[in-house]
Formats: sequence, C-alpha cells, structure tokens
Amino acid sequence: MCNQKGGVGKTTTTINLAGALAFHGRRVLICDCDPQGNATGAFKVAMLDDESGPTQATAVIEMTDPHPLVAKTNVPNIDVLPSSMDMCLLPSRLREGGAALQLYTRMLAHFAGEYDDILLDMRPALDTDTDSQTAAATHAMLMVDVDEWSMKAVKMQVAQHIKILKMLDRPLDSLPVLGLVIGRVIKPMGDFDAAVYSQLRSHPRIPCLGEIPIRSTDLKEARNQGIPVQFFRPKSDTAGFFRSIAANAGLVAAA
Repeated sequence: MCNQKGGVGKTTTTINLAGALAFHGRRVLICDCDPQGNATGAFKVAMLDDESGPTQATAVIEMTDPHPLVAKTNVPNIDVLPSSMDMCLLPSRLREGGAALQLYTRMLAHFAGEYDDILLDMRPALDTDTDSQTAAATHAMLMVDVDEWSMKAVKMQVAQHIKILKMLDRPLDSLPVLGLVIGRVIKPMGDFDAAVYSQLRSHPRIPCLGEIPIRSTDLKEARNQGIPVQFFRPKSDTAGFFRSIAANAGLVAAA
C-alpha cells in the first residue's frame, strides 16, 4: 500500500481494505511500517516501545521472530504488527547492516501460511526501509488523490519498483500493481481537477480500482471505535467503496 507522496489516504485505505477482506472471511495482518503509527492507533492498539522491549524494527534488523509483537484487534480476522518510534531510525540501520533488501522478506517469512493477506502500510518516502518493504511484497496498490503532482508521484513509485526488481534480478512483472485507488474525491470539480481526475481514471498502464469520496463522518466514527467502516456501518456506501476495491483488485469475489 504505497505512494511516496503523503496525505493520499494510504492508511485509511489499508484499514478499510482490511475490513473488506475480513468481511469475506480472509485472515489479514496489517504491518504498520510508518513510525507515525496511524494504522496501529486506528485499531486502538498500543505502539511498541524500543525502551521496554523488541519492536518491528528490531525484529527486522536482528532477524528475530515477530510473532510476540503481533496484536489482536477488536475485529475477527484482523491482526496488527504495530509500529514504533524507532522505525524512524530503520533506514539508517538498514544501510549500516547490509542485505537491506532481504530483511523484510525474512521477517515476513515467519508468517508464511498464517494469513491470507498481509498489508504493508508504508510511510510516504523512497528510502531504504520502503525499498526493503517493496522487495518483500508480491503485489502493490497505489493510493493517489486528485492533485497536480499525482501522475508524477505514480511514475516515481513505479520507477522505485523497477529499480528494486532489477537489483534483485527479478522479472519486472513479478511485482504487479493491482491498481490505483483515488481518495478524497470531491465533486463537482473545477476544470483543472477534472483534467487530473480524468488522467488518473484512464492511466495507460494501471487500472483504477475505485475512488473514495470524502465521507468524513463514517470514517472518523469508525476509527473512533477502533474498527473499519465495514464493521461499523456495513450497509453504508463508504463500506461499499472498499468492498468494490477489494473485488476490483481480484482479492475477493465480486458480490
């Protein structure tokens, strides 16, 4: 779940896509890769503290078993691997230790067979940590908003994927982009935003999985309860948007 541009709805999409997948009975682990810890806090889960014990960052660097760090949520079938403040230091620690591109793959291998989906909620950056997380991924989903920099951000993100795949000698089609999710859509639009929106909807290589109009009430109320909107107000159009995204991405069968 990626885009190096901030504020495009990565965490909101991660949380609520997880809800849509869990609704279909899939077992989901959210790996909160952002030191801000918003995906962690959205489920009322405490962030990890490197002063009191191991964290996701130390599990990656020291190649230890992350299972003791996983937190259950109030939603059946959704677990969270929490973030921590020491994730801020992870890029430099990865550069110091070598083998950076392999370390997230090794950490996530501990969960082989336990979950149907592991969603990596990546921070908005192109750095050593996001490189390692991208190298561990089998698919990508890009979040964008209707902004003048959106197409450039998508191009930069895809270029990062290609760079990493070449460094790993992996085929360029081994990290398929499932599609774009356009967030924070406000209609009607002015001419400029309408032109950007049209470009995103008709991207030449990446399909649009759906769009999420601003529905601040449903999303905020669900987050306040520590659950995805699917489990807060399942019949709302907001919940339906995320079910559609899951189906359009081929992750679940269309209703």
